[in-house]
Amino acid sequence: MSLLQISDPSISSDDLKKFVVGIDLGTTNSLIASYDTELKLYEDNSSNLIPSVVSITKEDILIGAKAADAFDDKNATCIASIKRIMGLSYSDIQSLDSKDDLLLIKSKNGLPCIAVNNKEYSAIDISSKILSHLKNLAETHENKAIDGAVITVPAYFNDIQRQATKNAAKLSGINVLRLLNEPTAAALAYGLESNETGSFVIYDFGGGTFDVSVLTLEKGIFKVLSTDGNTRLGGDDIDNAIAKWLVNNYSFLKSYKIIQIKKYARSLKESMNNKDSFSMDIDDNTISLSKNDFIDIINPILNETFDIVTNAITESKLSSIDIKNIILVGGSTRIDCIKTLLEKKFSCGVLNNIDPDKVVAHGAAIQASILSGNNKENILLLDVLPLSLGIETYGGLSEKVILRNTPIPIKLRKTFTTFKDGQSKLLINIIQGERELVQDCNSLGEFILKNIPSMVAGGPRIDVDFQIDADGILSVSATETTTGNSSMIEVKPSYGLTESDIMKMIDDSNNSAEIDMTLRRLKESIVEGKRVIYALEQALQNDGKDLLSAEEIAMVNSELEGLKLSITGEDSSVIEEKIKQVEKKSEFYVERRMNSSIKSFIAGKGIDDIL
Repeated sequence: MSLLQISDPSISSDDLKKFVVGIDLGTTNSLIASYDTELKLYEDNSSNLIPSVVSITKEDILIGAKAADAFDDKNATCIASIKRIMGLSYSDIQSLDSKDDLLLIKSKNGLPCIAVNNKEYSAIDISSKILSHLKNLAETHENKAIDGAVITVPAYFNDIQRQATKNAAKLSGINVLRLLNEPTAAALAYGLESNETGSFVIYDFGGGTFDVSVLTLEKGIFKVLSTDGNTRLGGDDIDNAIAKWLVNNYSFLKSYKIIQIKKYARSLKESMNNKDSFSMDIDDNTISLSKNDFIDIINPILNETFDIVTNAITESKLSSIDIKNIILVGGSTRIDCIKTLLEKKFSCGVLNNIDPDKVVAHGAAIQASILSGNNKENILLLDVLPLSLGIETYGGLSEKVILRNTPIPIKLRKTFTTFKDGQSKLLINIIQGERELVQDCNSLGEFILKNIPSMVAGGPRIDVDFQIDADGILSVSATETTTGNSSMIEVKPSYGLTESDIMKMIDDSNNSAEIDMTLRRLKESIVEGKRVIYALEQALQNDGKDLLSAEEIAMVNSELEGLKLSITGEDSSVIEEKIKQVEKKSEFYVERRMNSSIKSFIAGKGIDDIL
């Protein structure tokens, strides 16, 4: 019998709270945080900005700060900005500037992969390693296992990209409480910390993605009115643009690897704020960049973001004069001219009083705390669908079922029929996008509805139900109304990983990460040991002297001391055995407490009162 079953439910203790975290899985950097009464960020090498970098050598795999340091190691293959290809097919990424940096190949299942040392790594593989690293940092710091996490994704991530993120989390052993749009997370943090109300634009300019959300904050309700963005636009594009400018202006750089040139470009970008120019020495050569040249280089990219902001405001049915403030999110917004240009173009205030690098993780941690029950804030999040969803109809046309910017979660139905007489099967091809032709949209998956009764064309009635959960993950079902025959699918990519692929990857990961699994078991044992100690100590404090003799109290305390000693060790089996021993030795006490509670309940009452 578990001693936790007799704990006083009115008792509140930090030891009994669930350990939940918010994770900002970024293109350039990632963060992991928890939230109780205040934000706690976990560090890697004394920094809470953890590089989203994986370095692979013949001897080892480095992640985070150590991997970033390995960029200069000629023997290492460093993988960065993997988020830019998350959920994309090999053909999808051929236009990306970063494809050459990643040394991508097409795997057998159609996914883009990076081949290193005769082994293939997908974006899901690499992202799972980053997530595992983040998880380990937090668990090591708190000495307990994570119970769940809210992971943020760009608002404009499609269903495939969201599913890929969940698959990566699954591989890393993280229980995903919810996927949360990055701008919504930022708004959540901002709204709680500043107590602002009104209509706002969240301008989220990260390393590899750009998102805009227009929302209202009012009386604890965060309502997203519209969202827009580009999952292939970010600070990386500024780095690429500066790198191209450097190569065109400094011929000696043409012999350098593009990844090294981009590193110099990034240094120039980060050093330009509040300066008219900046210079740096490279192998006895000096390169420099003026403020005017810098603005000329980045203006096309910034103008693209401003156009997206304008579209999002239009979609929200508001005008620029209705916007109270534009809130800056993402490391790329540290470029000082962005704030100035936004103020000039949209004639409103631009706020960055909460650290743009940390605000998304902050909001994710708050949401995790709320979902776990640790935080009792009365907050309602009303997010929206970033892209329209529908099915393919005859002729290659896209018929929309749920329109973009519809609040989620949601369930909608649309009725379809057959095209041919006697048609017994129907192929349901699920489409995501705003274009009218299927060829211009993204196919998310397909399934077949069979055993349709033989009727003339247009006779059968097929109800197609679209259901989207709070994570933005879609499931679709189709039912023939006269027979009740139905079929359904939880939408996953029409290429790439199958469920068996994912399970195999999980098995492979477990087999290669025996040490990690051992550590996890140890941490879980320690947590359980602490729970048992807390419950029994509280019980002894409440009624131990009334129900136990001095000798019995001494015996129970002796067992507790043994358990306390065991959780300071590193052997999970010893801890587990000590827990069993404590529970067995204290069973008589549990029974006495139960009997005492029953006697107290029936004292002075008749049969009729009890019944």
